[in-house]
Amino acid sequence: MVAENSTPHLHSAVEPKQTFRRALDMAARAAMPSLFIMFSAILLSAPFGIPGQAQLQFGIAMCTVWFWAYSRPRSMPALAVFLCGLVVEIFSFGPPGTVLLSLLVIYGVSHHWRYGLSRLGFIAGWLIFSILAVLASFFQWALVCLHAVALLSPVPGLFQAALTIGIYPSLTALFVWGRRTFANPDQA
Repeated sequence: MVAENSTPHLHSAVEPKQTFRRALDMAARAAMPSLFIMFSAILLSAPFGIPGQAQLQFGIAMCTVWFWAYSRPRSMPALAVFLCGLVVEIFSFGPPGTVLLSLLVIYGVSHHWRYGLSRLGFIAGWLIFSILAVLASFFQWALVCLHAVALLSPVPGLFQAALTIGIYPSLTALFVWGRRTFANPDQA
């Protein structure tokens, strides 16, 4: 009878040697969500003439922060959210500070509730995200009205909320795929 401990076992979870190249690769993979937000903000600031281009800029940033803050918080730390918010602010056309504040609030809610959100199904998470998207769009609309010292039409804010809510499922599918493939910092 052969004892179990007499044969050497190979561990399937062997850590690769930490080299500079590996560290750089891990950092690039972890930065993918932030780079996606920044690239989208810069790309959507160009005058393409796409209807809802400015609202799409906010929607992509909001969806990305929401998903990655609860799904993989190491890939979306608070400092990255702040820097992404600054980049979106620079390339957006809204009142200063509204996108940055909205992204930080979305990050805070998502990061704080990440354990509960990870247990919820997609529909429940989408519903919570939808409520926050409507509140963030209302907040931006209220600040624009305050800045203009007039009661403006809420239609652009409602459009922004609807667009943000509408693109969430497709971006989530993209992010789930990315989380398993190229954006996984633990991948060898």
